[in-house]
Amino acid sequence: MRRRGFVFTLDAVLAILLVTMFVVSMVQVTSTSSQVYSTYMRSQSKYLAEDTLTMLRTVPLRELVPPEKLEEWTSGSDPILNTTLVTPDMSPIDIVSTYWATDPLYPGVDLKHKAEIIMGYVLNNTLKGYNYEMMINDYTSPYLKKTGSDSSTAPDVIPATLLISGYAYNQTPRGYMARAFLTKAEYTRQDIFGIQRVLARCHYADEYGRARANTLTVQSHFRLPNDADIEKADIRLVARTGYQTSSFDLNGHSLSTGYYNNIKGYLQGGDNVLTATFSTRYSTRYCYELGYGSGSLMYVKYSTNTTSFQLFDPVRRYGELYDVTSHTGIYYLNALFAPGNITGISLHLVTEGVRNINIYYSYGSNNYWIAYRNVSPTGVQTVDISAQEIEQNLTEWGFSLNDLSKTYFKIVIALDAEWDAQHRYFIYNTTGKERRLYGNGQSWIRIDYVPRTVVSRYAIPLSIFKDYNQISYGGTCYGIRCQRMSFSYNLPPKSIPWYVDVWTAIQFTTFTPTATTTLSENGQVFYDDYSDIYMIRVGYSQLNDNMMVPGQSNTYVAESSDSYQYGFRNGESRAIINYFIEGYAGYGDVFPKPLQGYPGYNGYRLTYYYSKGGGTYERTILIGDSPYLDITVDDLDPTRYAVDDAILRLFNNLNFLADTDPNGWKSQPFDGSQNNPIDVDLPESVRIDFVSMGNIPGLFEPISITLRVWREGG
Repeated sequence: MRRRGFVFTLDAVLAILLVTMFVVSMVQVTSTSSQVYSTYMRSQSKYLAEDTLTMLRTVPLRELVPPEKLEEWTSGSDPILNTTLVTPDMSPIDIVSTYWATDPLYPGVDLKHKAEIIMGYVLNNTLKGYNYEMMINDYTSPYLKKTGSDSSTAPDVIPATLLISGYAYNQTPRGYMARAFLTKAEYTRQDIFGIQRVLARCHYADEYGRARANTLTVQSHFRLPNDADIEKADIRLVARTGYQTSSFDLNGHSLSTGYYNNIKGYLQGGDNVLTATFSTRYSTRYCYELGYGSGSLMYVKYSTNTTSFQLFDPVRRYGELYDVTSHTGIYYLNALFAPGNITGISLHLVTEGVRNINIYYSYGSNNYWIAYRNVSPTGVQTVDISAQEIEQNLTEWGFSLNDLSKTYFKIVIALDAEWDAQHRYFIYNTTGKERRLYGNGQSWIRIDYVPRTVVSRYAIPLSIFKDYNQISYGGTCYGIRCQRMSFSYNLPPKSIPWYVDVWTAIQFTTFTPTATTTLSENGQVFYDDYSDIYMIRVGYSQLNDNMMVPGQSNTYVAESSDSYQYGFRNGESRAIINYFIEGYAGYGDVFPKPLQGYPGYNGYRLTYYYSKGGGTYERTILIGDSPYLDITVDDLDPTRYAVDDAILRLFNNLNFLADTDPNGWKSQPFDGSQNNPIDVDLPESVRIDFVSMGNIPGLFEPISITLRVWREGG
């Protein structure tokens, strides 16, 4: 039988003066203002400050600082990291609090200054693109603030405060405490892979000026975790026009346009390749452009052990461009979204046979030119368009990166094609020659952003899927085109919201609609402007406290002011709601003993239960080192043993769908028991650490750490 295990280490605390490795337990992260601000950026500064403090409290310094910097800080006769007092495995706030508490004992070492250097380095690298100011017990210094920043000039800055608890002088608590965190967890996830819109002209002119049918080829990659065990999958492939021919190849399996409700056997863990070939049998009278239509997407349900959420980041997923070949100019619409505050957008393009490259920002029914390159059509050419150029040209049109950070946005790559503002469509160069955009990692759109959601590396990325029949349509309808679409969802009470992704099928009757579209969640409007005739996707994250609220029903609504001009195609949209469950339980209270049977036993052989697909299953997992004590979840005692408490606090986080006591872990039925199973299966390498505490007197009263964060420029 394969061994599954917790691993723990038992470390002795050095001496009486090494007190503060115990004292740094977080009491609360609070906002100093309880007022709910209506403006977007004010709420974002609060979220970012709170999330940053949480990260600085929970993530080890080793994961935030490069190895060479750690080596520099631990070397020399007077190192920045005094390893007698602290280690790189402690969080930055643990280190700063330890230095702050023991500084009076070592006046010649200047530990407070060392604390400033460490925290200043981490803040500067974490909050790029932002102003910040940290105060420790009302003290700050140039190391703890962004150079040139002044929070007094930004009146809307909402600080967040972290209170580090202390103990009264001469009290000597003795005992043990423990933390638990996941390095792997088997869980089930559902994903939508939306297909971007790529078009070309139906015909090109040969050397004699005769119209010839064009062939547009689009190759895209859909990357699943390498260990993905696929449970269910389907795909819908939509053509731009009925006057085109379309064929598709998915990992060697032939498809045509339409809906395929079972492609499970076509997919695999890792890379999946879809190649689309579009052409036409019709004349220029009927067929203007061909390619993908809106509503093209693939759905996959799978189980995986992968907890690296970067794989599911929409910026990474949709930043990789397709490989495209055509004998006419090419239109490539990229519907993009970043779940955070965007700090830069840049492009790297590799082309062949292309002379003119136009880049547009698409908004509503308009396209705004933001970059141009003239390149040689001979041979392979590489083009880079900087973030500074993109931002400058967006600003000239009256747009900002803050605008793009609120919801989805669109970047159009037009190769030998350009926007005709008078007739409101794209004009393609039809001189017959092969043009190519090299994809598969050779061309990309890079979006730099500061995440709104900050989680530890142990967080599990989960999702809620809304299928075609789970989205409602209403208002005035003309055929399949309706005025309103909506859906509701419930996030688990212990979840951490990430983002909502709605792949949307629309229909319009005019290229210049006067209709407006309103997008909102829970009544919080994040778009209210001219209808977007190029909409294929809507994305948004938690822009304020009233959106994506855990533990309650949340409702998304998209509505057109005039469905005769513009509306939503009934039954052809889908959505994914993404969130995290934290697979980490930090250090808890102090307990008389580390684990049951210690020192005769150094670990547990623990029996627990998890639920999946409506069933409950028994599992055994090894905790610590041999000799092991055979024990069930029901036998744990979170009132006496540090390890028992840490296990149940972790299991409480992992019991997020039907927990009988969502806010507690000390009363039965315990999380992980047969009557209250957790919602993930724990494979190998689940880890728990123990720290021994002995004869430790407290040296200081509570320390208050306050962080203010605001955008550069106000």
